[in-house]
Amino acid sequence: MMRAKTKKITGMMMAAVMVTASLTGCSSADNDDDKQTNTTPKPTPTTAASPTTSANDQNNTDDENKTNDTTPTPAQQAEAKTIRWGTHWVAGLDPYYTDPTTGEYTLGEAERQASIAALNKAKELLNVDVEFVQYAQDTKSELITSVLAGNPVCDIAMIWGGAEATILAQNILQELDDYKELFKEEEYSWMFYNSLYGHDYFVSGKQAFVPRWPLLFNISMIEKVDSLKDESGKTIYPMDLFEQGKWTFSTFKDYLSKINAYYTNVAAPDSCYYDTVQAYETDLRFAGLSAMYAAGGGIYREGKLMVDSAESLKGLNFITELREAKLLTDPGFYDDGFTPQWLKGCDDFRLGGTVFTDCADWTIGSAASAASDRGEAIGIVPYPRPDDIAIDDPNYQQVLTVGDSLGILKGVDEETTKLCLEFLKIYYKTYYEEYGGVDSILEYKEKVSAAQATSYGFDIFNETYGESLLNCFNYIAEKTVANDYADVLGFRVRWDEIFGKSLTGIDGFAAYDVAIKANMDVFTKTINEMEAILAGSEIKDNIAPEISVEGKFVFAKGTDPASIAWSDQITATDAVDGTLDATTANYDYSKVDFATVGEYDNGINIKISDKSGNEASKSEKVIIYNPDNKQAPEITAAEELPVIALDTDTSTITWKGNYISKATDADGFDVSDNIRADLSELDTTTPGNYDVVITVTDYAGNSAEITLNVTVAAE
Repeated sequence: MMRAKTKKITGMMMAAVMVTASLTGCSSADNDDDKQTNTTPKPTPTTAASPTTSANDQNNTDDENKTNDTTPTPAQQAEAKTIRWGTHWVAGLDPYYTDPTTGEYTLGEAERQASIAALNKAKELLNVDVEFVQYAQDTKSELITSVLAGNPVCDIAMIWGGAEATILAQNILQELDDYKELFKEEEYSWMFYNSLYGHDYFVSGKQAFVPRWPLLFNISMIEKVDSLKDESGKTIYPMDLFEQGKWTFSTFKDYLSKINAYYTNVAAPDSCYYDTVQAYETDLRFAGLSAMYAAGGGIYREGKLMVDSAESLKGLNFITELREAKLLTDPGFYDDGFTPQWLKGCDDFRLGGTVFTDCADWTIGSAASAASDRGEAIGIVPYPRPDDIAIDDPNYQQVLTVGDSLGILKGVDEETTKLCLEFLKIYYKTYYEEYGGVDSILEYKEKVSAAQATSYGFDIFNETYGESLLNCFNYIAEKTVANDYADVLGFRVRWDEIFGKSLTGIDGFAAYDVAIKANMDVFTKTINEMEAILAGSEIKDNIAPEISVEGKFVFAKGTDPASIAWSDQITATDAVDGTLDATTANYDYSKVDFATVGEYDNGINIKISDKSGNEASKSEKVIIYNPDNKQAPEITAAEELPVIALDTDTSTITWKGNYISKATDADGFDVSDNIRADLSELDTTTPGNYDVVITVTDYAGNSAEITLNVTVAAE
């Protein structure tokens, strides 16, 4: 296994805390942490080129960073315990990580100082140092291989959102049931996930302000719709209706109807999926999930499978109703006919092609920026609720799919496990208090809400609607807590398929209420299998091998396929089993007619399994050429030859595409991969014009050449 990159972080110095205080607006009286004894020298910035450098290894001491009191605290008298914190993205976690190219810190300064303060507080209270571990390979592979080897790659494992189900099914995470009491206080309760399959496995460190897919709208486009104005000519915004307690399913439908009537014949910008502006174009999966939660349902909610509940059906019936009325449109489907094109609805919203959408939270900023460039503004509003549910009904929720999760790997001893969880409590409490300039994490969202809204690009200072917009944002922020565990459980992809097929009728699927009852075994089977896995101690390898192919599959017409050593071009590797014997793979070439010249897409299908039965497959093109061909290939040079920069390494020059636009044989096969450049006359150390002879050889061995006159010049 590749060695993981690590960096160790120790307690910070007084000066750094003072910087944090200034960033968060705290007075010196509010920061008793500044008074602690700290004799650790200030770490100098480290880079990826020296990943193992630790703060304790730094010998650069700055006198101004020393306190007058050099007596160690009781916690500092013993040798510090090092906790290893693993992540797939160390640049987004380690406050001392610097970009290897620019040398700049990768975290924003406010986030960086808050992280440093949090690490320092943990050092003071727990006497722990932190070693940040960058996973060297895919998270799902590296964690299981390290646990199987009896040497967990880290103590605290950051698991990127979407990988939790796979990792949970590997049975490599510790149950945290016995540590639940550590998080019982309201200050920390938000961190502890709901029980999954009867046990606790994950905690969170994220304070979210918006759902993963919040409901956004273009304010400026709404302002053009006369039917959405009151008697005085003032636009009735969605946030007005929400504040008045009128933002319900029926109100939203009526609102969309008026928008649709206005924009029916208005052309959408180029690159949008539809030719005309849409009232509500979105990924149907996320609209459906939001409607389910607004109605009190969900996929898996509060420990219960709710895909077929009356509440879920109510929410999804609303989505179906909007779709049938053509008030909600999809952003186009992939080839399967039921899976919406990923982020296409967000793209169209950014371009001004739809008034409403469920926007991926990480794309809000770009949408706001694009709208601003056009002189427009965007807004946010809670997802509407059913007409028969009160606004203060606890069942009315904004859905938040859990993101990156934190777990403790098996093989970490009990003492370290408890210490890690205590560390996470202190770290995140201190982080958000410092970042928000508050005395309690419970005050954090309220304190920084306006700044967060502004950072997304919402115009909360607009004289007309700014206050209402901020009120809506504050409501969403308050209600946005992790409540959707479908991805973690492995339910989401299964529900997506059932919902998508029921909406489109693909594969003869009936309406959702019928389809879901007919497919409940999909979920119950997963539950039973997972409960069985987690009840035992065996670690389960569920990572499929990876197949790589060297070169192309090219054969002469008349070749006997049984004579082909397919495995010579195949390498199959498995995270657990290592390199697999490629001769054991199954090679299906039934789609290829070896007696007929041609290109056969997916002509060879390769399947191979590891020792645990995990199967990988890969399809590749097969080319059958005419061995009797005696005609030289044709070569076409690019219309404009790029200038070669002075001192360019000639091995880095890409001749195909840049200098040779086309190379074909007598049968029309692309043979541009068979380019050979004679560089004997080319001197990139001296400006001037040089002849480069390009030779192309086809599959039958016929060659052609062309001479290019290229220019070497300083930039």
